Amino acid sequence: MASVVQAANPLAASADLRALSAALRACTRCAELVRCRHQVVPGAGAVPAAVAFIGIAPGRLGGDRTGLPFVGDRSGDLLHEMIALVGLRGVFITNLVRCNPRDEHGRNRDPTRQEIANCRGHLMAELRLARPRMLVCLGRMAWQQMGGAPTSFLPRRAAPTWAGAYTLYAMYHPAYVIRGAYPLTRYRRDFARLRRWLVRLKLPA
Repeated sequence: MASVVQAANPLAASADLRALSAALRACTRCAELVRCRHQVVPGAGAVPAAVAFIGIAPGRLGGDRTGLPFVGDRSGDLLHEMIALVGLRGVFITNLVRCNPRDEHGRNRDPTRQEIANCRGHLMAELRLARPRMLVCLGRMAWQQMGGAPTSFLPRRAAPTWAGAYTLYAMYHPAYVIRGAYPLTRYRRDFARLRRWLVRLKLPA
């Protein structure tokens, strides 16, 4: 099954986004990430977007290898499966940071606060160009970064929340489901509920 970002590449649709992606690939703001990354992974998908999914960072076996966010690993496969299952269209996918953070053993780790802060301008520039109507935050870290640290992360009974110019929606990261921490059947229902909210809010679904 073709992924959303492979089927609808925004780089062909926006000269500004092409220029931004080129600038991102040359970024050296985080010395540790520059040392461990294979490549920088800009956001990708539909432009303009109805929905932007925001994860944490490219995976070691996913975006860091393929150059596309949530493509090439189990988390990406599950995310694209859920998007296709409920028929979402106009999807843009990105992460808080553009490089794969690794620990001393070469395993994925969460980005540091400073790494997230260093990449914040890149993320906001992408969102300004993609113009999503809703931001779906995949995991607590993405939710708190986009909505503010005190914002409660409650994906089991998620409803849209407004933060500045954006409508936010909380969901578990697909890796959380793959680890067995959250049932796949409930995750399917969560995506179905997301689609119903998009319809209710008269956003393209």
